[in-house]
Order: sequence, then structure tokens, then C-alpha cells
Amino acid sequence: MDQAESLRRMLAPRTTRRIAVVASECGAGATTVALGLSNALAMQGERVLLVDEDAAAARATRLSGTRPAGTLAGVNAGRLSLEAAAGTGPGGVLSVLPAGRPVPGNTLPAAGGFRSVVVDAAIDADGVLSPLAGGAHNVLVVMRQELASITDAYACIKRLHHLYAWRQFHLIVNMAASEATVQAILRNLARTASQYLGVEVLCAGWLPCDPLVARGVQLGRCVVEAFPAAPATTALRRTAGGIGAWPLRADAAAPAATPAMA
Repeated sequence: MDQAESLRRMLAPRTTRRIAVVASECGAGATTVALGLSNALAMQGERVLLVDEDAAAARATRLSGTRPAGTLAGVNAGRLSLEAAAGTGPGGVLSVLPAGRPVPGNTLPAAGGFRSVVVDAAIDADGVLSPLAGGAHNVLVVMRQELASITDAYACIKRLHHLYAWRQFHLIVNMAASEATVQAILRNLARTASQYLGVEVLCAGWLPCDPLVARGVQLGRCVVEAFPAAPATTALRRTAGGIGAWPLRADAAAPAATPAMA
């Protein structure tokens, strides 16, 4: 499967896909998904850049094992090139760049050397994303199967739809009990979002409750890199294998100013 996926990616148009990974609520596991998908995509032969917008904890940067020389803010200020600023993880398969202090111009310069840019997105107090995440080709909302998380996921979709006019959302359920549970949750959520918001909600996959994810965090490593045979790794690689088929948002571009709620 990986060989066929790598061939398909090599033959596909060379568009740098930008994916914003957004948590439905605090603790949903967006960093686990963003870092895991980035590693999984890199293992399929892509050059991947992960932008870490968690300025306080920088968990994705720490768990990636990288030592970036700069930040996205520094790149935009002209202090370093993108290639020089990003840190490279073990094996040289993944590059990670902290976003640095958020500024209005924190967009990404030409990233032609990278096939995918994954943003571990931060949301400000008003529910607004950074210009980079807000201008992504695809948005991936990470949620859990608890009722509160389902409610928060719908609220997140509604807010992002109003802010950025996104019409399509991919969802991934973290720490799920079973695929049947995931399918039932997402089927109901998709029906509600379609009926009341007019948006499309698609299942990007699900991660099982896997103790090796927490063990990887204890070791300071991503589960995909530390435990290649873990159930969570298998799930993340399955999701990564389907990303190439996601339609690219045609009007994806960083907004020139903070959008206003409709």
C-alpha cells in the first residue's frame, strides 16, 4: 500500500498541501494527531513541514526530537531562511518549525521544497486561527467520543465556517472505543452540520485508546516514530494514506485581516 501511495504522490501535481489540525476542545489530542500524521506522511516519502503554534508548551517540537534554529516569525522577518530555521527530526524525515510570537504577517513563504505543511493550530480567545492555519487547503478537527466533545466539535465547525467560509471539514476521533462508535458519531454530526450549516463533514479516521501513545510522550517521542507497530500508528498511517485524495480548497490563502463573525 505504501509503495502504491508513494508512486501516486510522485505522479500527482506538485502542490504544497497545507493542513490545519484543530482541537475541538482542550485535551482532544490535536498535537498527537498533527505530529503523528506528519511523521506518517514523511514515512510515505514526502518532505513534510510541521508548524508548531503552541508557543507556551511547544509539545510538537519537543516530541519530534528536533532543534529548530528559528521560528516562522523570524523567517518572515528575514532573519533566517525557511530551510535554515526548521529543525529536522531523527532520520531526516520530518522538519519542524515553531511559529514564534504570533504577528499578523505570520504566513508561510514559498515552501516548494515541502509536499505537505501540517499546522498544529492554535485558536485565540476569540476563536480565530492564525493567518497560516486560516488559509489552509484542508482543516482537520480532532475530537473525542464523549458528548461534551461532540458538542464542542459542532461549535468549532460552526465557528470556523462563519469565520473562513469553509464548506468542508475532515474529522478524526481520538481515543475511540470502536469503529462502529466513530461511524455513528460522525454520521449524526455530518447530518446535523449539513442540515443547519450547509457544510460537509467527512470522516478522516479514528485513533484507538492506545497506551503506547502515552508511553511515547513519557519517552519524549511521537508514537509513530517510537512504536511503528502500535495500533495508534497503524491508524495514523491509514489516515495519512488517504490525505492525497482530499480535495484542495481552491481559494486557500491567508486572510489579509482578522475576519469578523457573520
